[in-house]
Amino acid sequence: MSEVCFTALCDAPLDVTFAYLDDYRHVLEYWHGMTSYRPVGDLDHGLGAVYESTIKLGPSTQKSTIKNVCWEKNARVSYESISGMRSTTGFVFRELPGDRCEVEVRIGFTLPGGIAGRALEKTLEPFVSAAAKNTAANISRVVSAHYARQVAAGDAGSASA
Repeated sequence: MSEVCFTALCDAPLDVTFAYLDDYRHVLEYWHGMTSYRPVGDLDHGLGAVYESTIKLGPSTQKSTIKNVCWEKNARVSYESISGMRSTTGFVFRELPGDRCEVEVRIGFTLPGGIAGRALEKTLEPFVSAAAKNTAANISRVVSAHYARQVAAGDAGSASA
């Protein structure tokens, strides 16, 4: 399994950052290469929620169905694939001074297909690393902008998206 880790710094409080990233409707705004992401079933967030996703990584497009396996409000969220590309994704949220937040993201993935899958996995690693860097920058940018809009609208106390 390949693993990529990155950290995003957001100019927004912990509760605002968590609420924004916990809302599936925002995933396409920040996740580099993600072309579709939608809930499947009755839950659209939280423990047990299931999502179908499609991501383009370099020359490859991968589809997965993922399940939320850990959800601790304002602390951490984790997902594991239940079909498609084998993957794990975890977000850990840390409050920083001055209404700021740090989000650590850890992604592990294994492509299906034995030797061919492992070869493609090695080919895709640079694309995944680049996507992680872009995703970190996107998280920082979109969450910070979201919070700035809340402040400008006089709604800074609201953690809603």
